Amino acid sequence: MPRPPADLAETAYLRNGYRAILRILVAERHLETETCDCHLGEFTWNMALAELPRFQTSDNPRLPFKVLDLYAMADALEAEHAEGCS
Repeated sequence: MPRPPADLAETAYLRNGYRAILRILVAERHLETETCDCHLGEFTWNMALAELPRFQTSDNPRLPFKVLDLYAMADALEAEHAEGCS
């Protein structure tokens, strides 16, 4: 997964959260299509930003989500995909 651009958000915390959201979106697509093809090229950082409401856990604009929870969700989805492709 590429690093998010610095101008995506003002803090590393937010950028890391958007990176996790993008990982989740890609992994969900993998599971939807039931293929082992790489779908990363189909997703943009703007798509991760647009999905914020789905993952938002707080009204605090500086901490709108729990990054560790997002990472755990992304890791689980990626592991499920990897299991199906092995």
